[in-house]
Amino acid sequence: MLVACVAVPCVASAQAPWRQVYKDSDITVVFDTASVVLQSPGTWTTVTSWDYSRARVLENKKQYTRLVERAYVRCSPVRVKRVRSTVYAINNVLVRDEGEVDPRDQAHMVWDRPKPGTAGKNAFETVCGILTRKRSGSASIPAKATPKKAKPPAKKKPAGK
Repeated sequence: MLVACVAVPCVASAQAPWRQVYKDSDITVVFDTASVVLQSPGTWTTVTSWDYSRARVLENKKQYTRLVERAYVRCSPVRVKRVRSTVYAINNVLVRDEGEVDPRDQAHMVWDRPKPGTAGKNAFETVCGILTRKRSGSASIPAKATPKKAKPPAKKKPAGK
């Protein structure tokens, strides 16, 4: 258990970290609330998992039933930059990992607007509701880690004689 906490940051939360944000007969979308990072005011890094009831086929003809996606999300209005996608077959067998889009390329990517009436639009609307919810007493979404500046040591007064 201790090894798991060292290898993967442990996050204490009152809720389960994966929350269902959309479901219909074809797809279930869950959102990893424990991995959310505030990149800049109004922009979050999110991880979602899209579980399909029927296998989908990639351009290389391989089938998958789960897509795990890391994306930057803006919520007013909803916009998405997908920066990593990994697809899995039944029993979580890795089919393909696209890897992270190079940060230099991310700056030139457009912010996608999810199409109205789609699972993507509905899922990201719910994600944004979670991200922007303001409740008193609730834990805030963690900001991007920034090193704290060390305070200089306090100067001692010379001893008077």
